[in-house]
Amino acid sequence: MDEDQTKCLEDAISVVKDESYHMQRALDSNNLNEALKHASNMIGELRTSLLSPRSYYELYMQVFDQLSRIEAFFREESRRGTRIVELYEKVQHTISILPRLYLLITVGSVYIQTKELPAKDILKDLIEMVKGVQHPLRGLFLRYYLNKVCKDKLPDKGSDFGDGDVTDSIDFLVQNLSEMNRLWIRMQHTGSVKDKTKREKERNDLRVTVGENINRLSSLQGVNIDVYQELVLPKILEIAVSNKDAISQQYLMDCIIQAFSDDFHLHTLQPLLEACSNLQPTVDIQSIVITLLNRLSDYAGEAELEVVQRIDIFGLIKAYIDKVVSDQESSLDTKKLLLLQVAFMKLSLKCYSLNTNNVNTILESCVSLIDKSTPENRIHPESLKSIVKLLSFPLETLSFAILTLNNYPKLMTYLPFSSRKQVAFKIVQSVVVSKKSLDTLETTTQLLEFVSPLLFDTSDSEEGADAYEFEDEQNTIAKLSHLVKSADLDTHYKILSLLKQRFSQGGDKRIKYTFPSLIFAYINFAKLLNASEDSWNTHLEQVLEVLAELVSKTSENNPDLALKLNLQCLQLINQFKNNKYQHTALEFVEQAFYVYKEELADSYAKHAAIDLICATLVTLNCFDDDTSDSLVKLCTQQALRQFKKHDQCTGLSSCTHLFYNEFNQNERIISDCLGKAVKIAEICITHKNSVNLYLTLINKYLYYLLQGVSTLEEDSVNQLIQATKDSIATAEKEGDNRVSIKDIKSYLRTTLNYIKARQQEGKLSGISV
Repeated sequence: MDEDQTKCLEDAISVVKDESYHMQRALDSNNLNEALKHASNMIGELRTSLLSPRSYYELYMQVFDQLSRIEAFFREESRRGTRIVELYEKVQHTISILPRLYLLITVGSVYIQTKELPAKDILKDLIEMVKGVQHPLRGLFLRYYLNKVCKDKLPDKGSDFGDGDVTDSIDFLVQNLSEMNRLWIRMQHTGSVKDKTKREKERNDLRVTVGENINRLSSLQGVNIDVYQELVLPKILEIAVSNKDAISQQYLMDCIIQAFSDDFHLHTLQPLLEACSNLQPTVDIQSIVITLLNRLSDYAGEAELEVVQRIDIFGLIKAYIDKVVSDQESSLDTKKLLLLQVAFMKLSLKCYSLNTNNVNTILESCVSLIDKSTPENRIHPESLKSIVKLLSFPLETLSFAILTLNNYPKLMTYLPFSSRKQVAFKIVQSVVVSKKSLDTLETTTQLLEFVSPLLFDTSDSEEGADAYEFEDEQNTIAKLSHLVKSADLDTHYKILSLLKQRFSQGGDKRIKYTFPSLIFAYINFAKLLNASEDSWNTHLEQVLEVLAELVSKTSENNPDLALKLNLQCLQLINQFKNNKYQHTALEFVEQAFYVYKEELADSYAKHAAIDLICATLVTLNCFDDDTSDSLVKLCTQQALRQFKKHDQCTGLSSCTHLFYNEFNQNERIISDCLGKAVKIAEICITHKNSVNLYLTLINKYLYYLLQGVSTLEEDSVNQLIQATKDSIATAEKEGDNRVSIKDIKSYLRTTLNYIKARQQEGKLSGISV
């Protein structure tokens, strides 16, 4: 069959090319009669019934290209003074009706351009003439040709084609649409019943020829909202609804929605929805309305919608959807109906962005719809995607306001764990991005209920979740702690307690992410209590107990972080108005040393911890002298007990600040510590970092000399500088690649330049540089 089609098409195109060649020769010799004869023969190939619609379209395009040449000839003849009316009458003597009408349309196009007769009269004549061809395929393409050649000659606002106006063009296009649609439908009823599917496909291939009329209507400048409401839309809808053909109705409604502006659709929403209600049952009405609502949503996001104030858009759509659900009571298509609700939700949020009642009403309808649906439809992947969208869209505009929607959590229950978690994550993200305070216990409780899939595992939780995704979720959840802020301190404390309770339910795998932020939230709360004049003492005691508990649990998963948190809590107590919490502070520092000794195994971590402990103890004044001395002694002992000699040296040099600060100045011990540190550095002389130790100690000596510590001698610095130079020379001589000679020289040069600068100020004069 395909070979027969190809052969028939090739033969027809061959005839078209041959006749067009002779037509062109006749035109070149100005032999009009001969040209019309060959043109008629060429067009006559379109009378065939052997070609499929697709092949017929290819043949039509060949003829169309050649007709444009003869139209150009007619136009040129009119410029030479030939009266087009004579040509108009002449072509009507063509024997065959199909060639006659094609030629008549071609001449008519030029006739309109000459303005010898009003365009509306010629168009009216042509639209009546083409009724002479009633064969579905031939008539369809003949009218398609009429539409094509007259598209820029239609009376319109600002055009000068006679005394017609846009209403004449509307009548012309609507009549052409009606006739073409009728011919297009008749194609369905040709041939045998068994070819029904094939004919439907062929019809779909030709649908653009019919839709061309609607596109022309939408491009008319004179069609404003009023004209569209009163003349255009009612006529098109009548054509679409009255034909009772599902394929035609589906396409024409899609064309209307796609062709005309969204502003027009907003003003004519009611008749559009009424028309959808009157379409054939086999028409995919939901997809039509979904397309309409999605377009209106996009438009509503960009325009000032005064129409929203005048037209109850929400009420119209709600009534329509309720009717659709009612009509499908016995066989609900849950997937499609949920998609429709998604489009409705999107539009409602764009038009009524702050109306929570509308959102809750839509969610309520969805809950009812799912309750009535079968289990298969309820758990269908498309249904689940729609539910996720219905829950996600309100977050973008309502944020915290979703917590007031009682149907929101109901709809969430229909989702599997993975989808519930997805929605919960979007809720948390929305709340965090909004930066709105969690200032009431009720709001926080409701929020935590909504995001519970992120807080703890349930019976349907999934194992083996992506580690990076889980970490991102928990870090985002942890940010909720920083949003707690209430003018009432009691409420503030209760909200923090609620977070602590819910976070604790998450187990070790979650609290390592959530507890650190919660600890800092409690620390900030303690600062608020300390600054208040109310009964803060009782609350402070409770807060410190909670902090001790939280930090202790954190140490089980992350000892390095736990040590830092203990020191952070220690600094908090140091800021309090009185020192009645010395015992609690001592517990935190003891816990820090315990973590250091028992839970930190890595030597690098231990060394960094000693520096941190020293830096913290230097700032404290919350202990009595005996306690402070014992802590300083303990810290110094731990510094000397480090595994690596290098770490012992730098640790001990850091501990010197414990004996020379705002609260304690013991010059003798500083001298002893630095002397011991120098001896350790000398032991490390074979180590690749030993030279750096010398430089570190030089700078430590310089600091204390400039502070005026009398027990230190400048000659000690001279000895260290010489030892550094000797070590550099040895390393260069031996080609030791374990040390960066360039970096060490730069470090030494910078240090010596600093000494010179101080000597110019009259300081450090005993040091040789």
